[in-house]
Amino acid sequence: MRNRRKKINFSVKREMQLRLLLKILSIVTIGIGIMGLIFYFYSNREIGQTYRQFHVTARNFLDYLLPAVIISLVLGFVASIAITIFFPHKIAGPLYRIERDLREKVGEGDLSVRFILRKGDEVQDLADAINTTLEKLGAKIEGVNNAVERIEVAIRNKADDREIERLVKELKDALDVFKL
Repeated sequence: MRNRRKKINFSVKREMQLRLLLKILSIVTIGIGIMGLIFYFYSNREIGQTYRQFHVTARNFLDYLLPAVIISLVLGFVASIAITIFFPHKIAGPLYRIERDLREKVGEGDLSVRFILRKGDEVQDLADAINTTLEKLGAKIEGVNNAVERIEVAIRNKADDREIERLVKELKDALDVFKL
């Protein structure tokens, strides 16, 4: 049986959530603003000397405004899509680079990889956390390497069994920090 959540997890980083909300809100606002400007300029045209003359050329006011509404909706939608195309780059681009380097480099054992992102990228904290993790893993593996080197030196110098047992225990302790 799958473990199902009873509540939605709202533990999202508040600052990032607020930035994303504001960016999406600005995209929608720009689209609506463009639509409103086109609608205003189209509907602000002079319709004739009197109201009666207007009825001669148009059956009703909606016939006159329908092209303005359609044009403003289409242009607002196109502007929103154009802005939205560039919006995900601050999230998707860095995530792709992190995923690729984790798979290709770190997955093959290269713990010297560091993730340096552009200023303003939304996943900077994730990159910092991965960099810290890689540094800590590197330090732990260095401890294991040092313990192995001490064992090798003790074997070459024909150390007594107690010294080798102590060094082997030290190696086991260095390996115990890893949970598999």
